[in-house]
Amino acid sequence: MSPRRDMFVEACKRTGYTIDSLAAALGVDRSTVSRWRRGQTPQAAQRLKLAEALRLSLPELDELLEQTAPPTSTALSIIWPMRSPAEGDLLARLDQTRLLVDQTLSKGLGSVTRLELIEERIGDRIDSYTHTPPAEVLDELMPDLLEVQQLADERQPARVQERLSTATAVLGLLSADALMKLGEIDRARYWYGTARLAADDTTNGRLRAQVRAQETMLPYYYGRLQRTVSLAQEAQALAADTVCGASALAAAAEGRALARLGDVEGAERAMATAQRLVDRLDEPTTDAAFEFNDKRLLLYLSGTLTYLGEFDRARHVQQEALERYRSDPTLVIDPALIKLDQAVGEAIDGDIDDACTLAVGTLLDLPADHRTRIVLKRATDVVQAIPTQRWERPAVSELRELVAPKSGT
Repeated sequence: MSPRRDMFVEACKRTGYTIDSLAAALGVDRSTVSRWRRGQTPQAAQRLKLAEALRLSLPELDELLEQTAPPTSTALSIIWPMRSPAEGDLLARLDQTRLLVDQTLSKGLGSVTRLELIEERIGDRIDSYTHTPPAEVLDELMPDLLEVQQLADERQPARVQERLSTATAVLGLLSADALMKLGEIDRARYWYGTARLAADDTTNGRLRAQVRAQETMLPYYYGRLQRTVSLAQEAQALAADTVCGASALAAAAEGRALARLGDVEGAERAMATAQRLVDRLDEPTTDAAFEFNDKRLLLYLSGTLTYLGEFDRARHVQQEALERYRSDPTLVIDPALIKLDQAVGEAIDGDIDDACTLAVGTLLDLPADHRTRIVLKRATDVVQAIPTQRWERPAVSELRELVAPKSGT
């Protein structure tokens, strides 16, 4: 898990900077500041500006950036018996202790201050999500979920309760999506349910639509395609006539599922709606979680055109998408899914050896902690697109062996 630079965060607060205001002052993206907070080292040219903004000398800044947390106090060493730092329960004990301390403080400082800190961390999680392996995401989310639960357990004013429900919905969505990628289907389904309950406890129609739009991916990859269509239509109804990322995602999800169900007219109509909404979006294009934009639409068009049998159009879209994703090599899941769409199309079109070679290469190129069940499931779709009488071909056998469930998993 990437270390959180608590002393750096405190220095920013002391000088009055939020993530957004510091990014604006330094002329960098918000996600860049978020990465600094999680442990990435600023470039040399950025360090000088950063030191000036935080009113520090360069040696002071370097010392601060090396720290991830204040030193352990004598009191803690008395409370906790001496243990090897490698033992897994050490950080868990630290998290539990901090939660108890914060819970006590919140009674005097008020829930709003504590909630603001939670919301700030959630912003960091959203920014880093698409770059982070799902198991690491879940590890990072757990303390936030526990803290929200503890705060929600106390009676709160209506405005605070609305914000708590929003925080719970977002954390639930991140958890559900990470579990889905890992292939933990039942757990993912439960967490999507939690996110939906929390979102429905708010007056935010966009959030309620977003939860359902995100959930469409679970039945698309692992369940019933008709369920994807139902969720997508429900999300669009909740968004009503609002032009937002959630309604665009929902339309794209509906189109992709309808294409796989063989509904050509419905798929083309839904994709036209998604394109129209994306063209009207007045939001910055980022790779943060839950952002839907023209780049992400290409992923959905890739699958839609593949299952419509529009292989030439699909290849054009896939080429454009992969070119755009190439600018950030830390984004690996979406490009892998696009390449597997290509492989499915080649398999359907009869290019069996090429399809298997592409799928195998895609899987092996992925970092091990991103080679999760959702990617293997999509690679299995390549095998399923090949007539069973051709499964004994060497290329198909290699792919089947690679995607076969391992014993004990």
